[in-house]
Amino acid sequence: MKEEGQNWFNDLREFITDCRKKKPINDWDNLSVEADSQSRIIGGCFVDWLEKHGPSLLKERAFLAKLNNWEKDPFIVFTSDEPGLVVASEILEEGSDSIACLYPDEFTFWLKKHPDPEYRWHIHTWSYFLPLDKETKKKTKTFPLAAGESYLLHREGTMCGELFGRGYDHLWKWNGEELVLLEESINQWVS
Repeated sequence: MKEEGQNWFNDLREFITDCRKKKPINDWDNLSVEADSQSRIIGGCFVDWLEKHGPSLLKERAFLAKLNNWEKDPFIVFTSDEPGLVVASEILEEGSDSIACLYPDEFTFWLKKHPDPEYRWHIHTWSYFLPLDKETKKKTKTFPLAAGESYLLHREGTMCGELFGRGYDHLWKWNGEELVLLEESINQWVS
């Protein structure tokens, strides 16, 4: 990594340190039952990304780096909600020299002041749960809910460069005790 990219990442890590002082990440033991379930799902996806999907995307990106103004060895930025950041800190333990983890809104704020719109120095991967949007809600008719159950969407994806990304939404239901997968990749995109 060239100096400009290394400085960008070092500054991001300092920003994350400041963010964690203001908004610490919970301990896994303090998560709700639902958040604990989300952590386990996000964690499985994150490990899968680190071991399988990430390396293959990085190989593709390294080849394309010759054609673009990209570094061959980008930093990895993982964004998630609290359950995802809790499990990421467990998976990465003492940290990583090339991976940074933070909330999506923190990264959005960071990028406004330190843009990398061409993804020269980083790739961005994410995994988090959110309520259903209106379009996805229309697709749930074949999955009726019982009293007390609710839908959740697990969104995951990766951007490796302009017009070089992939993403998926998986439909889950929360029944008060566990998350149950209803449909994998109910929504997906590739650019």
